[in-house]
Amino acid sequence: MPKSKTLSHVFDADTSRSILKLRSDGYIGELSGVLGSGKESYVFYSQDSHNREVAVKVHRHYINAFKGIPSYLGLRGSKTGGFFKRIDEWTRYEFSLLRKANEAGVNTPEPIRNYKNIMVMSFIGKDGVPAMMAYKDTDFDTGYWYDKITDFIIKMGKVGMIHGDLSPYNILNNEGEPYLIDFSQSLKLASLTKDYLLRDIKNINQWFQKLGKIEIMPEEKIMEMIGFDGG
Repeated sequence: MPKSKTLSHVFDADTSRSILKLRSDGYIGELSGVLGSGKESYVFYSQDSHNREVAVKVHRHYINAFKGIPSYLGLRGSKTGGFFKRIDEWTRYEFSLLRKANEAGVNTPEPIRNYKNIMVMSFIGKDGVPAMMAYKDTDFDTGYWYDKITDFIIKMGKVGMIHGDLSPYNILNNEGEPYLIDFSQSLKLASLTKDYLLRDIKNINQWFQKLGKIEIMPEEKIMEMIGFDGG
């Protein structure tokens, strides 16, 4: 695994054991590069035992990175357990909603394996080069993308979930197709969480209004198509 002072806080003893477990089971190989990072997690590039390219997301066992986790886990319906257990539960929750979105027909990384605070997913890109973030690479059909992403929001809503942090910073341009990533703030759709759905819709509408002259669907219409009245 990568060795550096910067990453020493990511690979605590428990996480290192989990990495070795996933390697021995063939889900991953050496972690050979950082694909993305944030205060809560790092995403690494790897290949499995069949040379399939994968992305490995490691949620940090670092309490300062998750100051808001108790209240957020409350929205997810869980408030118990020690800190490590909560991070592992956070990871399981993200993995389950990523799978739910993927099975609903949303373009996402394919969820492969979840083990404790680690997620293994298909790699979106080719030959170790990740697909570009949508905010950096706007070489796409704006109208097509708006329709696709709006359809993804509706599909997720219809299976009772919300991405929770949808923006061009969490969308990849993979050969002209939009792929949604980072489901760490995903939630089940309910009256208590509808504001997160509205925020996702507003973020996408505002982004596409800036990109070009296309017809933007009103937030209320999208909510209506999901079949959620907010009650």
